[in-house]
Amino acid sequence: MKTSTLKKLIGTTVASLCFVSVNGLPAVAGQLHNGWNYGIDSFLDGSGGESFNIRGIATKETSDSIFVALTGGTPLNGVANSGAADGNIGWGDLFLNFTNKNFTTASSQKSLFGVRFAGTNDSQVATTGLYGNVKGVSVTNVNHGYNSLLQYYNAGFDKANTQGTDLATKASVYSYFGNGTILNVIDSGAKKLGDIGSLSAKDLQNQGLDFGFFKASGTQTMGFSLNKSDLGLADGNYDYMASIFLECGNDGVALKGKIDVPEPGSLAGLALVGLTVLGSRLSKRQS
Repeated sequence: MKTSTLKKLIGTTVASLCFVSVNGLPAVAGQLHNGWNYGIDSFLDGSGGESFNIRGIATKETSDSIFVALTGGTPLNGVANSGAADGNIGWGDLFLNFTNKNFTTASSQKSLFGVRFAGTNDSQVATTGLYGNVKGVSVTNVNHGYNSLLQYYNAGFDKANTQGTDLATKASVYSYFGNGTILNVIDSGAKKLGDIGSLSAKDLQNQGLDFGFFKASGTQTMGFSLNKSDLGLADGNYDYMASIFLECGNDGVALKGKIDVPEPGSLAGLALVGLTVLGSRLSKRQS
């Protein structure tokens, strides 16, 4: 067998295995484009104007990381506002719900994951990062915000896609969040699981992010990455709901998605099987 032929066969085997491992992932909710899963929010539901308007959320999965991107009119460090206790209104924390229960139930059971990515917000955990055993708490009362989700909707923001394209109706929003207090940051007592990597708009663009494809680009785009291993999930496929509100509750967005957690060594195992098959074929050709 010529060396060049052997290299071609090995290359084909590895390429085929990579194709299966990457493209064998299940389809997700949201809107898929260029490797990202998007949830597009109503452009008309930012109470207080564009500075408090979320336009979209997107997630991307690799073999070892999850990327999250947000766009709208609110800067990472928030907006100066004299009505807030600290003089600033910004982003709340991002919640990840893998329980298949509604947000209210998962929160009361401390079954959520949460990410504090805005270092200047009113989160009840000390530092930015990924947290487990999370319960949500509201800080709308110290951010010149809404007492409840019902109050927000009744203020004229009962729009289609008010919480994004994956919770497109008021009924679906109330089913998931309830219509009471807006729980928008991580409560104290959560367990820190790992750090996150902050990502600029340019960093995200280099990863293939394109809110412009949906005409949803805001003046502010930011995001972060986290390590899948920090979630501590066993191997398998998981559905989740990601959600976030501003500190004031003036807007929010949610996104359904899936992640694949490979069994440690599974890709190596696939490669071994492929090379074993390859070796068998070579032996037959040489005999």
